[in-house]
Amino acid sequence: MVLKSKLLINSFLTSVLLLGAQATYAEVIFKENFDEQPDWTSTMHSVSQSQKISWGDILPDNWHEIYQGTQWSPETGYPNKNASIEILASNADKARGRTGKSMVNWRESYSDTKWNSDSQMIHLLAKQHDELYVEFWISFSPNWAARTVEQGGISKIVRIGSYNGTGDPFNGAAGALGPVLFWDYSQNSYGMRNTHAFRGGPWGENYHFNFSKVGVELESNFGSQTSGMALGGGNPQVVNQVNGGYLVDIDRYSWITHDQLFGPAGHWTKIAFYVKLNSAPGVPDGVMMQWINNQRVKVENAVPWIGTNEKNRMVGWNFISLGGNDFFRPYPNEDRFEDWYAIDDVVVRTSIPKDLMSERPAVPNPPVDIGIQ
Repeated sequence: MVLKSKLLINSFLTSVLLLGAQATYAEVIFKENFDEQPDWTSTMHSVSQSQKISWGDILPDNWHEIYQGTQWSPETGYPNKNASIEILASNADKARGRTGKSMVNWRESYSDTKWNSDSQMIHLLAKQHDELYVEFWISFSPNWAARTVEQGGISKIVRIGSYNGTGDPFNGAAGALGPVLFWDYSQNSYGMRNTHAFRGGPWGENYHFNFSKVGVELESNFGSQTSGMALGGGNPQVVNQVNGGYLVDIDRYSWITHDQLFGPAGHWTKIAFYVKLNSAPGVPDGVMMQWINNQRVKVENAVPWIGTNEKNRMVGWNFISLGGNDFFRPYPNEDRFEDWYAIDDVVVRTSIPKDLMSERPAVPNPPVDIGIQ
């Protein structure tokens, strides 16, 4: 676990360095609100798991590859069920603002496999970058399992990484990926968990490097363990969407529920990540940050993203991936249970927005959803 003293010392330095970079290196390089996308689902044109533009598959505009796994959808013989990825005008109620479209990821509770309901969609960037900032909004279905059961599942929501462009982009162990940051939705007997996986590079090397051994924190809560993570070492003001107040004031031994963090059905939450490569192979000065509703909740500034390697290679960030597979099986297979999360208004930049690095904290989202349900 990262020591708070280390965090507080380095947090200010990281902020100053990043503020200095803003004036010379700031660009939006990808945006997606899905509204102009043709109606599409991951099984509409093919039921193959891997689908790629380069193979002639029909995919959403400006998305290059998908990996899908669907047990039940109209194309697999279940007309009242859903493909694992949907971008549809008929899902306007699942879009931010309840108009237009979004990326709707359906999870299936299915116990015959450990991980199921694959719903990964990849956008390849035109070039490699030393740093990337990625933001998106997320909302969860009224019947989202974690609202009612303790074991609410694990779902890979986003990846930011480096890809060699020729190998398998869906299996990092095969040697085509690295470094990669994963963020997982996770709820277990300890409540909501802020869960990340860090994978090293360059491609084909250091992928399974043990980042926890060098002080990188892989999992924490969304409460007291976010203390000191705001700019300048303050506390983030992420609103408790059920009880009011802030999640940081909930001690580490108390359960934080899905609804306290993400709110009731219909509520949208803004999630953002920043990654910056280390300065040279093996040097532990890479950066990773995370925000929730513009409140910084995680800082890692000693990440050796690129490890030592024989040719002293450095590679850059060049892809994002939304969605992923799910460890999710709380209900019997015969129930054919599905729930969903929706992603909307994706933005990828070459740096952190200036307002997130200002000493004036962003105004937190008010607990507008508190009320009798």
